[in-house]
Amino acid sequence: MDEEQMWKGFFVKLHELKMNPPTEHEHQLQDGDGGFFEKFGSLLRQKSQLNENILRTPLSSLKEDIQIEENELIIEKPNHADPIDTFVEEILPPWAPTNDIGDIGDTVFDSGTVMNVEDLYEEILFEIYNNIGCENNEGRIEILVRFAQDAFKIPNSTHLEISEVAVRKEPPNVRLNIEIIKAENLLSKDSNGLSDPFVTLYLESRNSHRYNSSVKPATLNPIWEEHFSLPITENPREEVLIVEVWDFDAAETVKEKVNKILDVKGVKGLSKLMKEIAVTASSGKHDNELIGRAAITLKSIPASGLTVWYNLEKGNKARSRGSILVNLTLSAEKNKSVAVQEHKNLLKLLLMYELESSQVAFYWWSGKFSENAEIIRSQHAVQSGLTPIDCAISQWHAYSIIHETHKLNFSLFNSILDVLTPVIGCMQKDSEDLATYWDGVRRILPSCFAVLRKIRYKNVSDLNITRAVSEVLDILGKVKLFEVPVTIDIFPTSVYGWIHRNDAKNICNVDSAIIDAINTGTKEWLEHIVEGSKYSKDNETDEEKLQYIIKLIQMIRSDLQRAMEYFDKLFYQKITVYR
Repeated sequence: MDEEQMWKGFFVKLHELKMNPPTEHEHQLQDGDGGFFEKFGSLLRQKSQLNENILRTPLSSLKEDIQIEENELIIEKPNHADPIDTFVEEILPPWAPTNDIGDIGDTVFDSGTVMNVEDLYEEILFEIYNNIGCENNEGRIEILVRFAQDAFKIPNSTHLEISEVAVRKEPPNVRLNIEIIKAENLLSKDSNGLSDPFVTLYLESRNSHRYNSSVKPATLNPIWEEHFSLPITENPREEVLIVEVWDFDAAETVKEKVNKILDVKGVKGLSKLMKEIAVTASSGKHDNELIGRAAITLKSIPASGLTVWYNLEKGNKARSRGSILVNLTLSAEKNKSVAVQEHKNLLKLLLMYELESSQVAFYWWSGKFSENAEIIRSQHAVQSGLTPIDCAISQWHAYSIIHETHKLNFSLFNSILDVLTPVIGCMQKDSEDLATYWDGVRRILPSCFAVLRKIRYKNVSDLNITRAVSEVLDILGKVKLFEVPVTIDIFPTSVYGWIHRNDAKNICNVDSAIIDAINTGTKEWLEHIVEGSKYSKDNETDEEKLQYIIKLIQMIRSDLQRAMEYFDKLFYQKITVYR
């Protein structure tokens, strides 16, 4: 039988099978073809039946080592790794540094910085020796110093010199940072059954220096969320902070007070109003009334800060007067830009040590440092007076750089974006933080798009791939919320040669890049299975040729099934893009 006759017979069989109705099990994919592919496949079922794994992955007869671009290798993780990460790929962009992870000096500190490893090490030792939190004890100090020396890779002779300098330095000027968050169930002080509360803060040793919050009218559950910073001139461990909640009494005339009579609540409220009228009529005075106070010893505040409810008290009276929620941290007076730069470099150094010492697999690390590393990190952040936004932008900068050479978990970047996204739009266009944000985006995106391009290369018998794709789409969805500055190219041609650029300016956006990644991935996968499933025999039989066609059809059908079952809704719900 020649080839032409074979294909004519093949066509006749297909035509006959198409006349048969589709099976109920396979009806979902057969609206357009009537199920004839599956009917055709049953002709040679005994010889060509494929198991579940073969339907979902390249044929078992293919070479096990798939030839993919050298810079786009699938990375398998050890058995202890998070299953989500057995799917994703490793991509080393052209700008990725190639030095060993232990080469601290070149990797941690950006070009042009005036800081080096020894400078940062001295600052960290200084903070450890002058820890102003309640954990200050000799045993903990020694442990942290040894850990810092190991993390910074400082030889003993150099360590002794730097340590001596850090010990001799004058202790830092300390500030008490206070956030008055809210109060609940305050005691009523007004005739209407409510109060007009405000907060007064002062240190017990300097009670003449007082700080007042705003007044929240007519409420027993006020919300302030106001920040204060108090200098501490004496020993901070012996200092006491006094937090008082007062009811504000506005300067009103007798007539204005009489007009409140309709707002009176109960007999007790009427009695209060009549007393106020009498005092105003006789003396014209209006005095604020204390609701309650709390005394807080600063030695109870840990280095990482403290957020806690305090009960309000007044004298020896046991009556409940409500409670107040405050956040307290102790910090040293330091230049903000210097502190942020230190924190970025510290994060990179600590993470490099963590990855190296723990042999953390690619895509595994999701933000949790070891105990000593976390103490040093949080102590530097708090004692430098860094805000959550300062810490988030520092993490974004440090982790995106490390991600280029040692891939981190996508969930880590999603959690940082949750903090940054609400404020990115408010940053000035020429701000350093905004430039840092987009530089991090540029570094992270290649591995995100690698996931989208290589979805088909892994088994989807569970939800691991879906989880990875979901994290990536969340990142891309947050990134595309903001317009990319014209001075920044987050899709350089040298890295994204697969992107189809329509206009003369070669400009593309996140949505178009996603579509191109899906289309390119589809084309590459199809070319791969066609090339990999070709027979090397010179004289194939007609039956072998038919089996070859059936296998291709079954894999394509399986891919369509996966798209409908796992990915279509995910793409549309996350970023309103159909796969």
